[in-house]
Amino acid sequence: MALTDHRTTRPLLAVATLSTLCLGLAACGGSDSGVTVTPGKTTAASAPTAATSSESSPSESSSSSSESSAPSSESADPSASSSAAPAAFKAGQCLNDTTNWESTPCDQQHKLEVISVVKTGKYADDLVKRGILRNWTCNNELAAYIGNKDAGFARILAQPVPTATDPNASKQIVCAAAVTKPDDTGYEQITYRLKNRIKTKGYTDYRICTSDRPSKTDSPHIVPCDEAHKAETIGGYVIGKPDGKYPGSNTVDKRALKKCVPLAKKYLGTTRGDVIAAVNSTGESGWKRGTTMTACFVEATNGTFTKPLKGMKNKPLSSYK
Repeated sequence: MALTDHRTTRPLLAVATLSTLCLGLAACGGSDSGVTVTPGKTTAASAPTAATSSESSPSESSSSSSESSAPSSESADPSASSSAAPAAFKAGQCLNDTTNWESTPCDQQHKLEVISVVKTGKYADDLVKRGILRNWTCNNELAAYIGNKDAGFARILAQPVPTATDPNASKQIVCAAAVTKPDDTGYEQITYRLKNRIKTKGYTDYRICTSDRPSKTDSPHIVPCDEAHKAETIGGYVIGKPDGKYPGSNTVDKRALKKCVPLAKKYLGTTRGDVIAAVNSTGESGWKRGTTMTACFVEATNGTFTKPLKGMKNKPLSSYK
C-alpha cells in the first residue's frame, strides 16, 4: 500500500489514501504454508505461518483528497504556512489543520496534535539529509506519545510540521500526529487528545483493515473495519536508522518478521493456520526518505471478518463475521 505525504513518517502500506495512511509499506506478507512470500521470490520463513512484502513504501502513494495529505516537511509550499501559526510549538498543542497550522484548544475540533519538539540542528545545511532525519524522527516519536511501543502503525500517524511553518526549523524538528478516517479519505476532526490514546483506549479502534490479503497484493484496499475485510493491522515499528540506506528486502523482511510474528501470537492468543501473521514494510524509496517502518497484520487465509480478532484463540473465524 502506499501512504500519502501526510503519512510520510510511517510504515508503508500501499493503499490509496491509506495510501494515505498505512499503507506506505510494501506489499504485506502472509503465507499459507509457513514460507515468507515476497513479490518475485519465495524463501524459507523464519517462523511458520508468516508472510512478508517489502517492495513498496507507505509514503509512495498519493491521496486524491487534499485534506488527507499534509505537505511534506521539505517540499511544502510556502503558502502552507500561516501568520497565525504558533511562534513556538510545544508538545500537547493542538492545531486546526494542515493548511493554516493554527493553534486551537484541544477540546475543540482540530486535526493535529504536536507530539514532540526535538531540538537538533543536525544536517541543517543539507536539505536531503535533514528531510530524512525529520521523517524518521517523527515516526520514531509516535509510539511513545500514544503510549504503546508496539503501535507505531495505526490510523494515528505522525508527520513533521512543514519547515515553512516553523521559524525555528533549522534548530528543531516539530512532530505532529493526526487520525485518519476509517476509509482513509482524510484526517478526522477530533475533540480529544492523542497523548497516551492507545495506552488508555486500546489499539483496536485505530487499526487499519483491508479487503485484500496484504500478503497477496502490493496495494491492498483499505476499508472501514465494520465492513467485511481479510486483514487488520495489529501494530507496527520503526525498524531502521535515519541514514537513507536500504539494507535490502531480505534484511527488512527478517527484521519485520522478528517483530510481527510474536505480536500476532500475542494479539490472537495463539498460533493458527487460518489466521496468520503478515507484514508490510517500507521499500527502498521509503528508506531513502527516512520512512523505515513495518506494519504488522493478521490476515485470514480464507474468508472475511468484521470484528477485531484480538484474543480469538481457537474460536472459529465464522464467529467474527
